[in-house]
Amino acid sequence: MLSTKSQPEFEEVVVGTKSYTFENGIDELMFMPDNYVEVLYNLGAPITRKLIGSIRSVVINTGDLVLSTCRSKGMSLSSESLNFLCAKVRPEYTMLLYPKDVPLERDAVITLGMPRLENLAQFESHLDHLLEGINDFEPSFIVEEAVRIIQSTNGEVKIKDINEQLSVSKSFLEQRFAQEIGLSPKEFGKIEKMKHFLENYRQYQDSMTLTQLTFKSGYYDQSHLIKDFRYFMDSKPRDFIKAYHHML
Repeated sequence: MLSTKSQPEFEEVVVGTKSYTFENGIDELMFMPDNYVEVLYNLGAPITRKLIGSIRSVVINTGDLVLSTCRSKGMSLSSESLNFLCAKVRPEYTMLLYPKDVPLERDAVITLGMPRLENLAQFESHLDHLLEGINDFEPSFIVEEAVRIIQSTNGEVKIKDINEQLSVSKSFLEQRFAQEIGLSPKEFGKIEKMKHFLENYRQYQDSMTLTQLTFKSGYYDQSHLIKDFRYFMDSKPRDFIKAYHHML
């Protein structure tokens, strides 16, 4: 039986591209954990990439094009001259970009080559080339549906409810997530909830207290929010917001 599912457009898979250039003394950027795959091209000086709480770091050299799988922790990028291009790709399409026959590693950073790119338009064109197999790639239905459910509820759905909706066991769903995305469904949900909190903060910071924002974002109380912030960013919410307000 032929599938009636329509093939995705480039814009549906790549959810955003952006150019980052800082010449005013900013030599480090902090990023929250992310449920999207990131493709980064470094136009400037070498960048040191480090996950919060990790002693390991990765150097992204000038001209490097790298793939970063969904991140389970916050991330810092530091350089003498931060100048890079970045695209976010939906997590279900991780394995379309990931090297074939290589097991997906958690928090992986893979070099995709050193193309000669000068601007965002060339970057998007090259990304289109990397995704040329999109029409022949079909994400796992189980993973795709689980991602849709988690994102549509801003991470507030219980994983056992997803298992019941999809008629799969907890271990099966966790295994497929690990193989195709690199995170557990529970982590994926926590990151979505954290992103929802930050979206609410950006929109309502002048009209709502932190306590009000906490409840609006689906947390039972501030202790749960603080616990997640400590896990992802090794910081309390107020301290992080105060230090990185300009980046939120």
